[in-house]
Amino acid sequence: MKDRIALSATLALAVLLAACAPQAAPATQAPATQAPAAQAQPTEALPLVDDYGSGGGDVATMTTSVEVSDQAIQNGTVTVSKIQAAVDGWIVIHTDAEGKPGPVIGYAPVSAGESSDVGVTIDESQATPMMFAMLHVDEGVKGTYEFPGADAPAKDGDAVVMTAFNQSEAMMIAPSVVAEDQRIVEDSVTVASVYMTVPGWLVIHTEVDGKPGPVIGHTALPQGESKDIKVEIDESDATSTLFAMLHVDEGVIGTYEFPGADAPVKDGDMIVMVPFSTEYQY
Repeated sequence: MKDRIALSATLALAVLLAACAPQAAPATQAPATQAPAAQAQPTEALPLVDDYGSGGGDVATMTTSVEVSDQAIQNGTVTVSKIQAAVDGWIVIHTDAEGKPGPVIGYAPVSAGESSDVGVTIDESQATPMMFAMLHVDEGVKGTYEFPGADAPAKDGDAVVMTAFNQSEAMMIAPSVVAEDQRIVEDSVTVASVYMTVPGWLVIHTEVDGKPGPVIGHTALPQGESKDIKVEIDESDATSTLFAMLHVDEGVIGTYEFPGADAPVKDGDMIVMVPFSTEYQY
């Protein structure tokens, strides 16, 4: 009987203690209600995959450059081998003025990015032995070349993007003519090569007492080097020896005037000419 009374007292005491204990159970659930806040961290990593930001950096750091080799002017055109441009612009050919870029004698549009073998038409009569291929921007009216003006030279840092190059034919200082012995074919002769410092004429003279005589044919020549030039002649007046002679074009441009303004070209005191035989046997 005493044991039952003791057990009952113990149970009653446990119930009483439980009723009087602090209500801490809800506090233990707080971590669960705070869990969504921990998911905010991934939003801070978005800039790491921002394509716009990375793309802009690539454009800003793009290297601009111009590559061009020494060359002969071909049909009034020079060729720029390779261009790297950060924006649309122009490749501009400047003459040489005491070792620095001078007046502009030609230009061509270029697009942003890489361009290869860009031909630029120039004023050949104003060309200098050394010239500069310079990159310009297109900042004014798009597609309209404006320099001096808005379309200023492009820069890489503080340096203007340009490359100097030489006319290979500028190495040939003196005018010259080369002709080989040959037979007259279909009322014409062929002169192997000619170099003219200015536009002029290739003239075929007959031979009189070992010297140049009357003219029996002529053809126009551009400035620079020409090869395998065919000249129509009056074969009925041809002599066994003919002279290929260079003449200037000083009178009415494009009109042969000799005797007259279009006198023979001279290198120093010597007329630039070469004799050749028309009795060549194949």
